[in-house]
Amino acid sequence: MKKFSSLLIAAMLLFGVSTVFAEKSETKTEVKTSEKTETSEKAETSETKTKKSEFPKPRANSAIVIDANSGDAIYAMESDKKLYPAGTSNIMTAVIALEKASLGDTFTVTAEALENVRYDQPQLGIKVGEAYTLEQLLYAILLNSDNDAANAIAIGVSGTIDAFVDEMNKKAEELGLSNTHFANPTGLQNENHYMSAYDLAILARYAMQIPEFKNIVKTPKYDMQTPHGSQTLLSTNHLVSRYKYPYHFYSGAIGVKSGNSTDAGFCLVTAAEKNSLAIISVVMGCDNTDAKDGAYSFIDTAKMLDYVFENYKSISLAKKGDIVYDSKVAQAKDSTRVAITVEDDVYITLKNTADPDLITSEVSIIQELKAPIHQGDYFGTITYSYNGKAVKTANVVAANEVKRDFFLHITSSIFHFIFNPIVLLIVILIVAVWVRLNVVRSRKRRIRRKRLVSQGGSNMTQSPHKTNRTPSGRSRSFDRYGKK
Repeated sequence: MKKFSSLLIAAMLLFGVSTVFAEKSETKTEVKTSEKTETSEKAETSETKTKKSEFPKPRANSAIVIDANSGDAIYAMESDKKLYPAGTSNIMTAVIALEKASLGDTFTVTAEALENVRYDQPQLGIKVGEAYTLEQLLYAILLNSDNDAANAIAIGVSGTIDAFVDEMNKKAEELGLSNTHFANPTGLQNENHYMSAYDLAILARYAMQIPEFKNIVKTPKYDMQTPHGSQTLLSTNHLVSRYKYPYHFYSGAIGVKSGNSTDAGFCLVTAAEKNSLAIISVVMGCDNTDAKDGAYSFIDTAKMLDYVFENYKSISLAKKGDIVYDSKVAQAKDSTRVAITVEDDVYITLKNTADPDLITSEVSIIQELKAPIHQGDYFGTITYSYNGKAVKTANVVAANEVKRDFFLHITSSIFHFIFNPIVLLIVILIVAVWVRLNVVRSRKRRIRRKRLVSQGGSNMTQSPHKTNRTPSGRSRSFDRYGKK
């Protein structure tokens, strides 16, 4: 019995020890598991941060995002590639129209405007002989890409479609759109009608500076009265509209234009403003598969906009009129100084982490600061650097007029004439020739004098008597004492 009790106690003690070790082992396992989980979470967080730090690449053939203020490219992908722009071509159509005509101008529809418009293309439904204002037609092309309206604008503004297209190409050249050529005002498929994403961004930036254009492209819905009844136009740029597909609406979007065709794919030019930053994005050749989750032109644009607004800032370096340099001016009346300012507002785009205090500037004057000077005269450039690296260059011009002092001008002209290197050279040559002639003349005199002296000595040696002639011509001889 005692042995049994002893064995029982020993078994209980052994079980207790085992339980303690098991609990400790389990605790250690839990600690290890917890450590693994924490490590895993840290890895996932790090991976997420890495992904967020990368620019969201759009599903497009070409794309670009620029700062609308500075024009700086923030992101670019195949941005110089020539592609079909489809309905985004209407941006240039609207620009030419607004620069050549007024919103209230009335255009009568001609047969030419409807010749190449097919039933399966976007159209306003205008008819020959009907009259529309330019404003109505602009809403039709910028909200809905209506081809008949684009043709009506072209003919109304320039007389013919071809003449209007010439104006489009001239404007493209003026804006430096080197990868752009237009063949029509509508954006219809044509091998000679193409644009690059970069060119579209530059064109949109220019167009958004026209108040009438900016007002139209931010409009989600437009009600218009036509000769055959009222009509409502809904914007196909769903980033600015909640009417068709509200899930694509983007707070801060203020334009610009969508466009698509079988060959061009889906294109979208967008302008957005938020956090005192204005940006323009372009995607071309997107393969949208549906109107919602597969609408990559809208979805990927929204992602790009989000990334830029979260990670970048626009800094104003100088406004037109700000004095960046001043100097005294030669021949200035009343000693007036000239103030130098930037030709246009200057901005720079930097990441949010950038330190603005590292921005420096240097003005390079390449024109002579001499009166008269007119306001706006070009004088050189100003270069801005960030942390020692040049990042922006802008033209500088005169901010004020400087009149010329007539007396100072005459005095300075005389002084400059006298000390002109060419004049000095001519004077030196004249003096040198004069000196040379005098030296030669003096030498000849000395030689002649020596010769005369030599001849005189010879005559005295040959005959000591002087011979004079009388008025009758007969000679008289005298000796050295004056006697005959």
